[in-house]
Amino acid sequence: MKNIFLKLTTGLLIGAMGVAGTSCVDELDQNNPNTFDASSFWVDQSLYEGNAVALAAFFRGHTGNIMFWAGELRAGSLSTNLINGSGTVNAEYIGNLYDEAHTQFSTFGGYYGFIAVVNELIYQCEHQEGVLQENVKDGLLAMAKGWRAYAYWQMYKMYGGVPLRTEPDVILGETNPNNLYMARATAEETLTFIKNEIEATLQHFSRSSWVPQASTPTYYWNKWATQMLKGEVYTWSAKVATGDHTTANADADIETAKQAFLDVVNNGGFDLMDNYFDIWTSPRNKETIFSVCYSSTADGVTFGDYAGQMLWSKSAGAGTNAWSMQDATGLALNTNGSVSIFGSTYDPATKKSTTYTCWNQMSPSPNRYMYKNALYYQFDNKDLRKTMFFPQWYLTEAEELLQADNKLVPYIANFDPTKRDLYGTFIYKFKASIPEGYTGYSFWNDMPLYRLALAYTYLAEIANYQHDNTNVEHYINLIRERAYGENWDPAVHGYVAGSFTENENAILREKDKEFIMEGQRWWDLRRLTITKGGNQTDHFVFQPQGNVGYGLDPSVNTWMTEQKAAVDVATPVLPIAWEYKLLWPVDQSLLGADPMVEQNPGY
Repeated sequence: MKNIFLKLTTGLLIGAMGVAGTSCVDELDQNNPNTFDASSFWVDQSLYEGNAVALAAFFRGHTGNIMFWAGELRAGSLSTNLINGSGTVNAEYIGNLYDEAHTQFSTFGGYYGFIAVVNELIYQCEHQEGVLQENVKDGLLAMAKGWRAYAYWQMYKMYGGVPLRTEPDVILGETNPNNLYMARATAEETLTFIKNEIEATLQHFSRSSWVPQASTPTYYWNKWATQMLKGEVYTWSAKVATGDHTTANADADIETAKQAFLDVVNNGGFDLMDNYFDIWTSPRNKETIFSVCYSSTADGVTFGDYAGQMLWSKSAGAGTNAWSMQDATGLALNTNGSVSIFGSTYDPATKKSTTYTCWNQMSPSPNRYMYKNALYYQFDNKDLRKTMFFPQWYLTEAEELLQADNKLVPYIANFDPTKRDLYGTFIYKFKASIPEGYTGYSFWNDMPLYRLALAYTYLAEIANYQHDNTNVEHYINLIRERAYGENWDPAVHGYVAGSFTENENAILREKDKEFIMEGQRWWDLRRLTITKGGNQTDHFVFQPQGNVGYGLDPSVNTWMTEQKAAVDVATPVLPIAWEYKLLWPVDQSLLGADPMVEQNPGY
């Protein structure tokens, strides 16, 4: 009989330690632990500490893309009508076409493999005698329990109640599948477990000064990541009912969340980066609270999939009738002002074109994801974040003839969608580079899971809940001031608070711009609401405010088009009839493998 979860053997656990060498922390590289057997492995403190490195690598292997897949795919901001002849991926999930046969994820998001390894470390820390210094023991337990709370939190948001597996059963000798089956806990039981785990984590951190490697603390679960998680959990607990969990304790939960975020803001020593795009090109920067490492050339592990799939790859052979803003590297406009058109780059100084092979040093997938034009229209021209977009426009008949003859299509220096029809946009937020010793471009960018700007937006949301318009304005405008840079004029660009619903909408609009591609939008739609304390269908996911084009007026601004049609500004991401789709369906293979696991209602 097939077990519900990964049967993690001692050999696999020790084998997982072999990835310690692929961590960002060269200082903690260990000898190959496969030379140890189970009885000799947990006898040296250095091996426990090395396990922290292995866990970071394990966590990275599961987390990098799942944030986007779970937090952004189904959030209504992506289009399934691509503009370069390639085909979109995950179109069913972008359209929220979930059912028993189309679940996107299996085994509750696949987190239990990671949880099994964490459970083993927790068990060994709690049952070792005379091996660990107490300071190290508390530090390891804090890190491990924090990671475990985070994993269960992601599953709770996706599925509601899930099986609460906290013991390394197989390693302890349990191999009977019948004894390994486990029913799902209720939503309330799962949420209570997460809250208790967070408090246990904070207690361990309060007793320990140990960190895996002082030079790279943001790659490991830490106290401030715990406070961010606590703030998230209690904000959600206050505003989102799930299963048997109600929002009856909302006021107290909101206050708990507020204090957690204020601790990060006031005591964490973090600050916003001056330049928005430096967040991703400056590893371990002052804004980062907790991130996944993809910036180490010693690792050789880069952050690639969907970052590259937002762009256009001529090497894929896809065709288009739009102009593409790629230079000889295939990435952007040349700094010297020359411009490119698919197979050539034009230098206005010499008035000559040079041919090149597009993406000759980098061959990602063809464009597979594209944001709706409506999101581009939401950006003010003074907002420097808008420069992450590469507008593509419909060619005139004359331009099509030029392109057919491999001749230059004139570059529009400052694209104006009011004068030329916008075809679509590519987006380039995570900057690719060629590190020393490498010959091709890749995305050597850390992926921040928690950064200071996120704490600010949560505090704005909490202030709105508590009818504190002063702080709604304060926290939103902290984000905007950085976004506008030298263009910032508070009298023009500053947010002026309004009603509860208007403030919630302003928070979503700001997060759409600030956290694009960072996997926040679906969760925002689930949490933000038109009415304080309203019912489930008052959340933005069922309301016009959740539409990425909400607030635009294409009846007046007829240039606001989406594939030649007026942009949609009012259709909710989910119709009320699909309320059951707030939670993901459980995959059929899991249901068939474990008789104690039940499907979510509605599927």
